[in-house]
Amino acid sequence: MKNIFRIAILLIAVLLVFYITGERVKENEPLEAPVKQGTAVPVENKGVGSAIPQSARPEEGISIYVGEPVDTLIEVLGKPKRIEPSNYHYDWWIYEKDQRLMVGVTRDGIVNQLYTADETSNVAPFEIGQNISDIYRFTIVGSEVDVNVADNIYTFSLNSEDLHSRPLIIYKDLFAQLYIDKESNGLAGVRFIDPATLVLHQPYEMTYMGELLISKPPSSTLQIEVDRTIERQIFELTNIQRVKHRVSELQGDYFLSSFAHKHSEFLALENNLQEDMNKEENLSSRLKNASIEHKKAGENTAFDYVDAIEAVHGWMNSTDHRKVMLDKDFTHLGTGAYNNYFTQTFIKSTVDSKRQR
Repeated sequence: MKNIFRIAILLIAVLLVFYITGERVKENEPLEAPVKQGTAVPVENKGVGSAIPQSARPEEGISIYVGEPVDTLIEVLGKPKRIEPSNYHYDWWIYEKDQRLMVGVTRDGIVNQLYTADETSNVAPFEIGQNISDIYRFTIVGSEVDVNVADNIYTFSLNSEDLHSRPLIIYKDLFAQLYIDKESNGLAGVRFIDPATLVLHQPYEMTYMGELLISKPPSSTLQIEVDRTIERQIFELTNIQRVKHRVSELQGDYFLSSFAHKHSEFLALENNLQEDMNKEENLSSRLKNASIEHKKAGENTAFDYVDAIEAVHGWMNSTDHRKVMLDKDFTHLGTGAYNNYFTQTFIKSTVDSKRQR
């Protein structure tokens, strides 16, 4: 009888450990982008009819700067906080003073896109937070969108998921990518972008007639800089989403970012070798081996996304990844990027002192 009692106590203890560990460490499956780069399909004949007619460009708001010399933007917003490279041979200009903006600027000094999730930004004819049903009432939205660049025709095909969470709106020489929060059905962010850059990004399924626009891969040295750029942007965009959802901002952590970068590198190399390397340990074991103390931890990964903007909105629209991103208990965040593999590693610190990013 005593032995049975001891066994019962032991089983309860084991189950309790598993329960507590499961609640304390949350490691999600990698989130794959809706479209893999380089999968565009050439067609000989598009067929009859156009996909969606163009609307007149907005006459106000941040979209008016797309296609303009960057000096025009500087006259209004001043110099950016920083300038950093992208994977597509344009630079990101990051503004944070009066409004949070990410501005793409070509090597020729032309604005090719602007992104914001800032409620104070003028994103006419839309508003950050606006319900998608209101947007559909005054906006032409369709499942096929034609993009003309020189003599080439590119056709994006949007599925039902795209139409609900990231519709594409066409204007004259301008497109608006709307990022909808699937939980609130509100506009979480918007990217105004020129036709050529949209084709380079290929964020939706695409067919084309003519020549395919492609971006030459960056050098290995530049790729390292781009990876650091993506890490900074994921960190900042994550905090923007947390603040919008009334959750405290996270502190940066150098050691945690190195840890996240190592994980992204492992995933990328494992994929490139097309085989399971020595299977990586789970998050709890990896944190222990790295001597990173924590009361609670979580991790999100993503791959094949165009950039940090797309990845963060992807995580926010995935229930499990969103829970980790918006967990109120976490205090620190490390971000890692290696080519097209991205990682967020969150912890609740065991100490009051903050190891700054």
